[in-house]
Amino acid sequence: MKRLALLLATTAFVTPALAADVIYQEPPAPAPMAIEPIATTATWTGLYIGGQAGVAFGNDSGSIGFDPGNDGTFGNGTLDNGDDSDAGFIGGGHIGYDYQINDFVVGAVADINYIDAETNRSYTTPNGSTFSANSDINYLGTVRARLGYAMDSVLLYGTGGLAYAGVDNNMSTAPSGTEFNGYTFEQDENDTDIGYAVGGGVDVMATSNISFGVEYLYTNLGSNDQTITGTNSTNTVNFTSESNDDDLDFHTIWAKASYRFN
Repeated sequence: MKRLALLLATTAFVTPALAADVIYQEPPAPAPMAIEPIATTATWTGLYIGGQAGVAFGNDSGSIGFDPGNDGTFGNGTLDNGDDSDAGFIGGGHIGYDYQINDFVVGAVADINYIDAETNRSYTTPNGSTFSANSDINYLGTVRARLGYAMDSVLLYGTGGLAYAGVDNNMSTAPSGTEFNGYTFEQDENDTDIGYAVGGGVDVMATSNISFGVEYLYTNLGSNDQTITGTNSTNTVNFTSESNDDDLDFHTIWAKASYRFN
């Protein structure tokens, strides 16, 4: 009996001490869930269509072989050189496709444009007679390759390829434009001139489907020689407008807007 009482007393004394030594540990808080950032890098791969508008300008000059036979029929000389530096409106539409490889973009674009540009030359012979030659460009189209470097939503590129244009050539004499020294020779013909266009530009992706840009092109349509056969009642001569080393060329700067089917 004494042993039982002693055991109960010992248990009652030790139990609170052991309970005091028990430390309750809170469970660890769950780690925050990692959220992957949404990709914001622009992609330039895809088909696009759009429009462009700007200005075309150039500085063209040439000469005329006024008296090829050098027999004095038309003043026995060559007319003075003329020049033209007019600027005109250009605008139209385009369609293209780009493919992005890492930071590089390759593609192709075709455009067709209305252009209000012409070269006018007015010449005076040694005897004071006047003759004029005019080339009026009605439309301009290009088919070009593009190679660029993308910096996210900004694309810098160079471009080059085929250019073609509809050109009206007209030669006439003053004052009436129909007769000169007894000869009649007046020309009004439509030509399709083919050459090349090279340049570069920058495009900016405003949204995933809309881009804006500015582009410069140098277009050269080659030589634009014109020849007229003048006749009177007894004689036939050739009256020739010569471009010499000066081709029918001009510069274009335009703004663009495109819708991209990404």
